[in-house]
This record gives sequence, C-alpha cells and structure tokens, in this order.
Amino acid sequence: MSDTSAPTPPEVREPSRAVRALKALKDRRMAAMLILSFAASIPYGAVVGVLSAWLTQEGVDTNTIGVLALVSLGYSFKYLWAPMFGRARNVPFLRIGGRRSWLIVCQSVIALLLIILAFSNPPENIGLVALICFVITLIGPTHDLILDAWRIEVARSEEDKDLMSALYQFGYKSGGFISGFLALLVAARVGWTVSYVMMSVFIALTVLGSLLAPEPESSSRPDTSRMSFLPSLRRKVTLPAVIVVALSWLIGFTMIGTFVVRKLALGADISSRVFVSEQGPVIVLLTVVLPAVVAALLVFTQKAVATEAPLLVVGQSRGDKLLATLFRAIFDPLMELISRLGWWTILVLALALTYRFTDAVWGSFAYPFYLRADLDALGHTLDDVAIASKFFGVVATILGSLIGATLIAVLGRMPVFFVGGIVAAATNLLYADLAAGAVTVDAFLAFTHLDAPLITFADWAAKLQPEEVAIASDQGQRMARLMVTIFAENIAGGFALVAMTAYLTSVVNPRFAAVQYALLASLTMLIGTLGRPWLGEMIEQNGFYDVFIITFWLGGVAVVLSAIEWGRQTYLKRSVSAG
Repeated sequence: MSDTSAPTPPEVREPSRAVRALKALKDRRMAAMLILSFAASIPYGAVVGVLSAWLTQEGVDTNTIGVLALVSLGYSFKYLWAPMFGRARNVPFLRIGGRRSWLIVCQSVIALLLIILAFSNPPENIGLVALICFVITLIGPTHDLILDAWRIEVARSEEDKDLMSALYQFGYKSGGFISGFLALLVAARVGWTVSYVMMSVFIALTVLGSLLAPEPESSSRPDTSRMSFLPSLRRKVTLPAVIVVALSWLIGFTMIGTFVVRKLALGADISSRVFVSEQGPVIVLLTVVLPAVVAALLVFTQKAVATEAPLLVVGQSRGDKLLATLFRAIFDPLMELISRLGWWTILVLALALTYRFTDAVWGSFAYPFYLRADLDALGHTLDDVAIASKFFGVVATILGSLIGATLIAVLGRMPVFFVGGIVAAATNLLYADLAAGAVTVDAFLAFTHLDAPLITFADWAAKLQPEEVAIASDQGQRMARLMVTIFAENIAGGFALVAMTAYLTSVVNPRFAAVQYALLASLTMLIGTLGRPWLGEMIEQNGFYDVFIITFWLGGVAVVLSAIEWGRQTYLKRSVSAG
C-alpha cells in the first residue's frame, strides 16, 4: 500500500531580530520618533548650553551665568508633575489625541519663546531672559514626559521598544548638532538672533512629527490601577505627610526663586557663594532629605505595605484625588526603596545626588572657559568651539556610551560604574592643565604624535572662519589641545552616563519603575545645578584653574560612594549564592 500522506511543508523561519527591526523602520511611528527626538534635544541645548556662549560674548560674567543656570531646575523636579500626564487628555481646542495635542502645544510654545529670546537683548534684559528660560525648562521636561509615554504606548513589540529607544538617542544627539554645532557657526557669521530664530524654526518643524505620529490605542484606555502604599495608610496620616513635604518643597523653591529674582531682576548685591553655602544645604534638606525621612517614618512606624490600588475611585472628592496623586508622586517611589533597601537607601540617594556632579556643574561654564581670554580661560572663537565641542565632543559622547555599554556586558555593571566615577572626575584635571598652560596635554600630543594631524586639521578649519576673526599664530596647537581634551572628557561623560543609567535601572523596582526612575534620574542634576552660582562667583574671583581642582576632589565623593555600593552588591550576591 502506497504512502499517500501529504508532504511536510518546509519550515518557515521567522526573520531575524535585525531584519524585523529594519522592516519596522518603514513604519510612520519610527519616522515620527526620529523627528520628535529633535524636539526633546533642542530646548535644553538652547537655554542651558549655547545661551552661556551668547552671554559670554555679550560680556555677562560667570557669576550671573551661574545664577541664571538655576532656572533649569525644572529638569531636576519633572517627576513631580509626571502623574498629571499619566492619562492622555485632549487639549480642549486641539482634539487630535491626548498625546499628539499636548506634544504640539509644547513644541509651539517653545518655538515662540525661542523667538522672543532671540530678540531679548540679554545684557539689558537679563530678568526677562531668566523668565523665558524658566518657562522653557518647565515645558521642555513636560514635552519629554509626554514623548516617553507616547513612545512606550505606541510600541507593539520588544523590537519596537528597542528600535524606538535607539532612534530617540540618535535623534537627541543629532539635535545637539543643531543646538550646538550649527547654532555656533550661524552665530559667528550672522549673529545670535538669527541663530535662535533658526532653532525656533527647527522646533516648529517638529510639529510635523506630532502630526505624523499615530495616537496610541492605549491612550484611550489608560491604566486603571497601580501599586501603591496609599491603601494601607489612614487619611489622617497621609494628609499631614503630604502637606509637610509639599510645604517643604514650596519653601525650597521659594528660596531659589527669591535669590534668582533679587540677583537678576533687582540687581541686589548678594553673594552667590554665601547663598549656596548657607541656603544650599537647607534646600537639599527640604527637597530630598525631609521627604525621605517622612517616607521612612510611614514605612517603619505605620507598617505601610504596597498593594494594587485603583487610580480613580468613583465619587472621590477633588481633594482626595489631589492627595492620592501627590502621594503616588512623592512617597510611593521613596517608600518602596526604603522598605526594600532599609538604611542603604541613604547610599542610593547619595549616589544619585553626587555621581554626575562634575557634569552638571560644569555645563554652564564650558563656553565661558572656551571663549573668554581672561581668568585662565582659552580665548577661542565660536567656530573653534563648534568644531571641538559640538562636533568632536558629540562623537566622543556617543563613542563613550558604546564603550560603556560594551564593558557592562563584558565586566558587569558595578566595575564600570566605579570606573565611570573615576574618569568623570579625572578629566577635570585635563581642563586644569589647559588653564595652567597645557604642559601635560602638549606632552601627550607630542608623545602620541597626534599633534601633527590635529594641527593640520585645525589650520585647515581656520581658513573657513569669518574674515573678520583674527587667527592666532599658534592656532593649530591651541585647537589640538582643545580637541583632545574635549574628546577625552566627552568619552568619560558618555561612559559615566551609561554606567549611571544602568545602575539606576538596576535599583528600581519594575512595579514602580516609572516614578522611581524619574525620581532618581531627576536627582542626578540637583546638586550640580545648585552649585553653579557658587562656582560662577569663584571663577570671577580666582579664575578657572581652582574650580577644576575643586570639582576633581568633589567628584571623588561619588567614587568613594560607588566603591561602597560595589562592595554592598558583591556581598549580597555572595550571600545569595551561599544561602
């Protein structure tokens, strides 16, 4: 009897992950992601980055620039209003979807504010500049929160998530070329007004990304519940806790705002160093330490436990809704950390506050150091800075991130985290060497024979500068020093950023990931931002060299803390293995 069974069909192999990712690039979601990531990058670069270059060229001192940098604290506290955008609600006059409508509003307002900033005449209207920057650094983080929510909600698979994350990083770094490299080149040739108008136009064009972006299906079906400690606590306990912390934050922000207004708008003769040394610790105490202490009391004295709780309760009053929202934003992430880590929470918070101190505090003074010709500064042109910092520097940051990610995969997270703290602090010594005459950097260039190609490149680039710019006789050597120093510093910065991101991701609880990571990531910029007025005044009094030495030693605090954390995690792993 013959075999009449049907032949087995050939096995159909699923396309590889890489092939699926490449096919996904054709999706309009990916094109929208790339465009929208530009909108996330440009505001921060415009008001925290190149604005200091504009102010420096206009003769504004580093003391004022350091005070103005305080307005960027919105990026350090954006987690506070993150719950407001947990649900996708339409803008009343723009009913095209809860995510897209708010993205368009944010982009439009930022574009308008950059236009106003372009014609603001900063030296004569520094108070207006501060107000504009403050509003931008509130709307910019809000745009980021909404974009992150859209990116997560619109993804249909793990490949989508990974690809959109990669496109976000690529677009964000590319946006840095616009708000850095291109902005400086345009400013050198046709002025800062045109440069800021150009950045405004780029932001306005990103509205096309919002129109192209599909509204997530889940935006109409938001989460109905979330893990929270709130149900395990009585209202008479939670209400005073929320009020105490809300008031402490209000007092802290009022202290900062009063100082900025008195210094910039009213021109009061008050010392930035005194403000930071006397009021800075109080602000950290009010905004970080006090909330952590109250959260610890709720965990240990009230025996609070986390349970799945509805986000909305039928018939709940507005007051109770506000109380629940604030509790989830303020206490849930801290209470979960404290209940899981105990006293070690202090170490985690200390690392979040100090690890990126040198990066955060240095940002506002990079352009004054490059552009000024006094106070141990370097006296470079806008073209020099555009090439060295915003071209080679951005490439180096990407390279440092790749090196960090690779070493984490090979060596593990904590060794890279520890080394990242060391290299981030050590690169301050390279800048100190530049301020002192670049003896060490020159010796390195000669030893490695990098001086010849870099000098050749710098001499060629000098020919492209505007005709009215005077070119120094040793331009090639000076540019070689700047390029190799910035390249090293940005590799270290990218390396440390990846290490910090990996560390924070490892310590958060996945069930509280959104609010917990937002809290810890926001704290990474707080101490550095608060320290800028103090360092700005110090630069005006003592020059840049002393500041680089001080930031090197302050960076050592994070190195010591990371060593302790590495030891703690190693001990825990050994205990688990032995048990």
